This record gives sequence, structure tokens and C-alpha cells, in this order.
Amino acid sequence: MIILGINDGRHHNTAASVVVDGKLVASIEEERLSRIKMDNAYPHQAIDEALHIAGIGPDDVDIIALANLSRRDQRPYLNRLFRHIAEAGKQEPLIRKFYWKHQYDRIARLFRPRKKPHGVLADKPAETVEHHLAHAASAYYASPFADERIGVITLDGSGDFSWGSVWLGENGRLQPVEYLHALNSIGLVYSAVTVYLGFKATRHEGKVLGLAAYGNPEPLCSRLLAHVRREDWDHLFDARLARVTLRQFTEMGQGVIRELCEGLCREDVAAGIQAFTETLITEWVQRQARKLQVNKLAVAGGVFANVKLNQRLLTLPEIENLYVHPNMGDGGLATGAAFEVYARHAGALQPSLLEHVYLGTKIDRDNARLALRDAGLDYDEPEDLAAEVAALLAAGKVVARADGGMEYGPRALGNRTVMAACNDPSINQWLNKKFERTEFMPFAPVILEEHAAAYFPDWREDHVAARFMTITYDASELAKQHIPAAIHVDGTARPQVIRRQDNPGYYDIIRAYHAQTGVPSVINTSFNMHEEPIVRTADEAIRAFLAAELDALILGPYLVQRPSP
Repeated sequence: MIILGINDGRHHNTAASVVVDGKLVASIEEERLSRIKMDNAYPHQAIDEALHIAGIGPDDVDIIALANLSRRDQRPYLNRLFRHIAEAGKQEPLIRKFYWKHQYDRIARLFRPRKKPHGVLADKPAETVEHHLAHAASAYYASPFADERIGVITLDGSGDFSWGSVWLGENGRLQPVEYLHALNSIGLVYSAVTVYLGFKATRHEGKVLGLAAYGNPEPLCSRLLAHVRREDWDHLFDARLARVTLRQFTEMGQGVIRELCEGLCREDVAAGIQAFTETLITEWVQRQARKLQVNKLAVAGGVFANVKLNQRLLTLPEIENLYVHPNMGDGGLATGAAFEVYARHAGALQPSLLEHVYLGTKIDRDNARLALRDAGLDYDEPEDLAAEVAALLAAGKVVARADGGMEYGPRALGNRTVMAACNDPSINQWLNKKFERTEFMPFAPVILEEHAAAYFPDWREDHVAARFMTITYDASELAKQHIPAAIHVDGTARPQVIRRQDNPGYYDIIRAYHAQTGVPSVINTSFNMHEEPIVRTADEAIRAFLAAELDALILGPYLVQRPSP
């Protein structure tokens, strides 16, 4: 059975995924083709490209799975939210008034007829999957926890009028436990603070996380906690914080944030919202784990892009292991919808670990050579590419790699990656300048699996999340000595722990670098200019390589070196 999953524009990061007999074989977001960051246009291009990557045509598709509910299906979720708004309105009537004013256009947009894909696909049977069920399905069915009873949790800003959900994953099916209504969205409060600090909501929350390491969480964390009922997540926020979730980017919502942040520097504001988020969510997750009697979690939703939160969750005494779906944001909804629809028709779908994320457009020998010829660049095909690249890295050169399938999700994991030695912290300033990125953001390391425990003592082999760079760890003294450029100011790093079976060409470069230097790790940052999506094609890789004036480019099997001035 072939399922085409679509996230079609009701939220950001529109995308298409193809699931064949329960296995994810292709997925790509519209932004990678349109080159518009976090594009929410209907994913016509992504649909065509996902089918092409999967090697199938529109006629081969059996069912279309649409993430996010239709007008008819949304009504019970909307009614549940309205009940909570009415309760909050008893405390402060303005809540009701401002909610309707703020949400009218959005609700009207959601209730318009859905667009359909072109051609043959327009006549295919289609099924809808609620937003948080799609997130939950993406996490559960691609997790490593087959034949186990686990907790599945989703948290984001909001989707289908909820900001989170809890599920029990067992016997290849998801059983609903709890929905969290959007009026109490910690994710929306985090986004409101992101805007207050001068960044863009839904795009730059990671910058707030990076900035938080430089600040003091008090007094903002306590100021925020004074407006919550920590034991009652049905009525978590008082009227003041509820104003923020209703009008987070308007003068009213920003006015509340300004009052709470009065007298604080931006670093302390970032630290405060991060501590607030960690405190509330870790307490709540502990309660959920005890209630469900589970010690393993699979999670998805944009809140779980927060890698420090994920570290805190993994260290909870109730949690033995944590799986974070690699495309935890709305770009993963197409995958989750396809998984869920397949499970409906098959009766169940046992979880099967997503072994790698190289599910996008491929760069190979032929299209790499054609792009290099069109660009007029000289190139070599080294007999031992790994050793030659390792020598460049050891000499302090910065090398980009664009080869094989493009990564699924927001993290570059070797196939659309820029590498540099981690021994000199000054490389961070150089790279940030080249890619026009924020100066306080840390760069992440890739490390050979056989050395991961020595550099990150809390890492274990079954921590699959670390393969996808979705969690931080405290760095050892050895790591601080050998890879200081990859260690953040708070002593943590977000490693990609790589095995050879995941990406042989990439692994061999790191292994050769280790042989030459004694260090099993280099910086891995995404291959893109600031505010642009990760490069997709060989042509885009060449353009980014030249624009950033990097030292070398691996394109397929070829090596391009920038001539010395």
C-alpha cells in the first residue's frame, strides 16, 4: 500500500512524504524547492519531488493522507477550546472578546475548502489526520520501541486548536490520553518572548535557546511561574498569561511580556523563558510517565526542537530513554499523517526505527559533474577522498559536503554539511561571519560512535536521538580540551553520534581525521546561507560554496578547492 502524506499549508513547513508498506521512503519540504524559508504554500513541488524520489508516479498512490483536520472534523476540537475560553472568560471577560477578534480570520481560513493536488492525484481517496495525532504518529511509528508500551507526547505552539497531546503507544496503535488546549500554550509564550527579543516567531526560538546560556533565569522565571497553576494543566495560565497566548504578537500580548521583563537584559530574558519552559514541562512529563506507567517516550512537535529541554527530560528518574522524531516540527506532519492512515488500513503498524534521514533529493556523480562543468570549476576525484579531506580539515580548512540524499528535517547530518576542526574556538566567529549567522549560536559536533561516551559521559548506545542531533549532553573534560569550538558556554554540546552504516562516506572522513589528529570529532553545521533553506541540488551547493568563500567542496565523488589568492 502506497500512502502520500501532505502537510498542505494550514501551518508552516508544508511538505510531502511517501510511505510504502509502512516504511518512509521519501520526504521533502516545499521550502527546499521554493527556496523560501518555512514556506507554507501548497506543496505542489514537494509532492512531485517526493514521488520522484520514491520512484513512483501519481497512478501508484493508493491513498492521500492530509495532515490537519477538515472543517467537519475540527468541530469537536474547536468546541472543547471554546469551553475553556468560556471558563477563562469568567475570570476576565476580555479573554473572550480578544480571542474572537484574534481568531476570526484564522478560523475562517481553516474552514475554507482544502486545496487538492493536481492531475490524477485529485481523484485519489483522501483521509484527514488531526494535527497532534500526525505529530504523535511520526514519533511513535518511526521510534526504536517496537513491542513496547511507551508514552507519546506532542507539544508545539498550536495546531487544530490544541498545543499538545498525550498518547499510549502499544501493539502498533496509538490510544489517546489527553489533549492540551491552545489557551495554555507554553510554546506560544516562548514565541512571544522570541518576538520581544527582536527575533522571528516559529523560526528563531533556537536563538533564544542559545542566548539563554549567557543569562540568569531569575527573576523572570519566578515572575512567569507566579501566573500559572503548576498542578492543573487544564487551567494552567491565569488571565494575564492567557492574554499572551491569545494575542502574543500584538500590542496587548507584547505589553504583558514587556511588563514581566521590565529591567532585564536580553540574556536574562532568554534564560528566564527557557527555565520556565523546562520547569513546567519536566514536572508535567514526570506526572504523565507515572500515570501511564511508562519509562520510554517518543516525542514530536516544535517544542521538542528545544534540545536543552530534551536533555532535561532524558535525565528524569522516570525516563529511561527518549526518542525525538528527527523532523519534529510541522515538516514532519506529512510523514505522521501517512503513517497513521497506513495503520488505520493495516489494523496496526509496529514501530520501526527510522534508520537514516537521507530521504530527499539526491546528488550523485552525474548531476554533480554536470553542475561543476556548467559552473566552470576545476575538480578532482581523489582515490582516497576521506584522507584528503581529513588533511584539509587538520590544516584548518573549512570543507562543505553535498552528496547523496538531502536530509529530512531541520538538521544537516553529513549530506548537506559544512565541516571544520573543533580545536580553535575562533572558528565560530569566522563561520558565523561567512554564513551571516548570529554570533552567540553554538556549532554542533559530529563524533564517531565508538568515542562518544568518552566525550559525552551520559550518552548511551541506545540514545537514538543523538544520531539525529536532537539532544544536548554535558561535555567531559576531554571534550572541552579537544573540541572547545563545539562546546557551548554552559558546558553542553548537541552532538551527532555517527555510525558507519548510517553514512559511510561521511563517517570515513571523521575516522580519517581521527587517524591524523587523534580527535574523533569535527564541527558539523548546515550548508546554507543565513535565512535560506539547506541546499538541495548540486547547483545550489556550488552557489553557496562560492558565496561563503569556503576552502573546499565535496560534491558527489568530486573535490573542489578554492584557489589560493
